[in-house]
Amino acid sequence: MKILSRYLKYFLKYKWRIAAGLFSVAMWSLSDTFSAFLIAQLFVILQKIGDAVNAGQAIDLQIPLKVMSYTIKVISITGKEQALQLILTFAGAMLGIIVVKVFFVYVREYVMSSVQQKILMRFRIELFDTVLLLPVRYFDQQKTGTVMSRITNDVNNMEQSLYLNVEIVHNLLYALTYGCFLFYINWQLAVFTVVIFALSGLISRKFGDRIRVYSRDLTNTLAEISAFLQEKISSIRIVKSFTREPHERESFRKKVDENYRHSMRIVRTMALLSPTNEFFNTFVASLLVVFTGYLFLQGSVSMESVIGFLLLVNFLAKPVKALGENLARIQKTLVSAGLIFEMLDLEKEKLQDKPGSFVVHAGKVEFKDVSFSYNTEIAALSNVSFPVNPGEKVALVGPSGSGKTTLINLIPRFYELTSGSIEIDGHDTRAMNLTDLRSQISIVPQEVVLFAGTIEENIRYGKLDASKKEIVEAATMANAH
Repeated sequence: MKILSRYLKYFLKYKWRIAAGLFSVAMWSLSDTFSAFLIAQLFVILQKIGDAVNAGQAIDLQIPLKVMSYTIKVISITGKEQALQLILTFAGAMLGIIVVKVFFVYVREYVMSSVQQKILMRFRIELFDTVLLLPVRYFDQQKTGTVMSRITNDVNNMEQSLYLNVEIVHNLLYALTYGCFLFYINWQLAVFTVVIFALSGLISRKFGDRIRVYSRDLTNTLAEISAFLQEKISSIRIVKSFTREPHERESFRKKVDENYRHSMRIVRTMALLSPTNEFFNTFVASLLVVFTGYLFLQGSVSMESVIGFLLLVNFLAKPVKALGENLARIQKTLVSAGLIFEMLDLEKEKLQDKPGSFVVHAGKVEFKDVSFSYNTEIAALSNVSFPVNPGEKVALVGPSGSGKTTLINLIPRFYELTSGSIEIDGHDTRAMNLTDLRSQISIVPQEVVLFAGTIEENIRYGKLDASKKEIVEAATMANAH
């Protein structure tokens, strides 16, 4: 419920669009309701005309034209021509209702789809903003493919969830509208209908609980597949140099097989849900026909009410069935929502959390009793102290894992010190804004990184407002012109 309530807050940002969509749904359901009343009335009129024709009598009828129980006009029908004209009038009214319904169907689809796409866009932007602000330590602990899976697979699942949320609200509105009119026609039949359909809701909930558990396992396997692919594709030279193609092929097949097994658990549950609902709804319809027939024989309801009631129940069955299935399906997508919110709630770097700004002048860097550990058990650095004077070149020499890269990563505060301090021009780096600090440090990484795009765009990444001349000069200095 916490995930769902937080999730629904995104919808509130577009409340006016949603209000327009819900109004369209209300008009849509009212159109169906009025159609049911018109059809019921037409059946009664046709029955009276048929009785007169079968008895060999002239058609001479006084028929009240009603909307619900309100008589709008009393129509006199004399002869077959007027009877045919009345039937054509009813047909025209039905056509008019359909035109109104089609218009509101279009409004609903357009408005609610725009809300869905805007919310998806917000999720993608917020997730990427979060990724940009997460500390380097987080990426040491998480596989790149897992992070990518949150922005791709889980957001794609959210698209289904948004659609299901809209459908749930719509079907709930349909059900309430039809239910109100059912109570208006006959409260006994309406209570009987509500009780039976409530049992259908309990069945759907049981299925939904099971689907939620299965879906979390499925989502985790998808993230593992994404992480595996990213890792192996980016390291394809290592795979080929050790001729590990058969090994990686087998590893990937195991992960895909595990994903398949979790998927099929959900498929089996969903496959069982639909026929269960179908059987239950048919059973409900049968009971309603029997109970309605009983009340009609007792004289408690009129033929017109019986026809209208059964038509509305028929309309009601579809949204109630859809509600049950959608509530079960949404459990799967809410798992992705929970994982997305977990990422959005991660502690982020504060780029501008210190007052004032700092500008490097001389550029003296000094390590003072610096200690650091990636975990509490093993120290990567212990009480390291040395100065680097302006213009001086210093080489750090040592075996792999001795802490050379760690020392460099501590200067721009990719990691926070365990103890000690690093000073630039006599100022502790921890007292500086990260933006000010990092913007004045140039780092040439051990492995070359090129972003997608042109060479010029890659060079400009270091200074986005660089002129063409500056880019050429930089390329020439790097022997890349």
